[in-house]
Amino acid sequence: MKNILTTAGMAAVAVAGFQTTCAAQTVTIDEDKWWHVNAALRGFYDDNYTAAPEELAQESFGFEVRPGFDVGHKGETHLIKLSTVYAARWFEDREDEAWDHNFIADLAGEVQLNPNHVLRLNDTFSYTSEGALLDRNGVVTSPTVVRSDGTNIRNLADLRWVGQLSRLVGLEVGYQNLFYDYDQEGVGSYSALLDRLEHQFRAETRWTLTETFAGIVGYWYEVVDFTGDTTIFTPPPNSVGTPTSDSRNSSSHFFVVGGDYTVSPHCFISLRGGAQNVTYDNITGEPDQWNGFGDINATFEYEEGSFFRVGGKYGRNRTDVVGGGGGYTWDGVRWVYDDSSLTLDQETVTVYGVVSHKLTESLTARASGQLQFGEFNGGTWDSEAEGLYLVGFSLSYDINQYLAVEAGYNYDRLDSDDAQRTYSRNRVFLGVRGQF
Repeated sequence: MKNILTTAGMAAVAVAGFQTTCAAQTVTIDEDKWWHVNAALRGFYDDNYTAAPEELAQESFGFEVRPGFDVGHKGETHLIKLSTVYAARWFEDREDEAWDHNFIADLAGEVQLNPNHVLRLNDTFSYTSEGALLDRNGVVTSPTVVRSDGTNIRNLADLRWVGQLSRLVGLEVGYQNLFYDYDQEGVGSYSALLDRLEHQFRAETRWTLTETFAGIVGYWYEVVDFTGDTTIFTPPPNSVGTPTSDSRNSSSHFFVVGGDYTVSPHCFISLRGGAQNVTYDNITGEPDQWNGFGDINATFEYEEGSFFRVGGKYGRNRTDVVGGGGGYTWDGVRWVYDDSSLTLDQETVTVYGVVSHKLTESLTARASGQLQFGEFNGGTWDSEAEGLYLVGFSLSYDINQYLAVEAGYNYDRLDSDDAQRTYSRNRVFLGVRGQF
């Protein structure tokens, strides 16, 4: 289905990220049917559903019910699509609270204001206890989140205006809002460590150097505001300076270069990179810091119904590790906390990919993976590291256009310099899926 923006002349070049007809890249609307419903019933086995070290791991059989739907509308100058999925999982091993509940909703919309100007909105809402699902399509900031810590909320909203000012020069201006609300509350809880609002304002100039390549020069401004409103850990009696949730608030300036390259109507590559200057507003005497960052991704639909998507990211990100609980010194009257004992964030390299291949007309294989290597910045955890590995495989066989059977395997592994965080997890499932 052709994206409406491909008909917009110069705007099609201005928004190179939208112009490809690659099914793996664009938002598509079925013009013959504005709604679709689907449901799956799966049995599964999970050998570590608490994401705990090996000696504490708990295993369980169970089943999952997964209904969902999508609705959409496409007009001459606009389109909008809402996709949702709800998963209810029952664990045989649990005597109390045997059910997990997860819900994800994706909203996408585009409006062609005129032939050279486009407005785009994307919003992703997640309600889940799985760290990898909560940070879907991004760096996992809380890989040790387990079911007993509650069900958590994340919402990512992205609004962009894209315009082509001349045949050579275009402009993109956008705002991104990221919201986290963890269920676990109290001193040292996930709410204390990770509840936050992130605001990012973006302005990029686009230089259309060829019909298929646009160079990027831009500036981003980011504000990170932690909202847990409590202390990060329990202070000793008669103490001052204990860090609170907002101690790690920061503001950053990003100086950006990059490019968007449409290799073919079925292959698209995007690159952003540059320098970040970050300031931790509530840390006493903490100087601003400079670091590089990068983000590259590519999508290629190599035959009908088969595609792959790969990418990599490098930069700073938030973390559930804070350290510094012993950063107090006695001044003869009281205990005084030293801000330099606090771990501020993590510098991370992330590589990810997914491939979907039609083996036959009815049989489709899919594989996905994410490798994440991070080094902590500041405090007692400074220069300590951990790696996260997420791998998945699945097979789906279409019995007819409405019904399919599917099977899959997922492997998670966290290797940390803190042995109490290290764990591995294996999951397998078998089930049936219907769609209409």
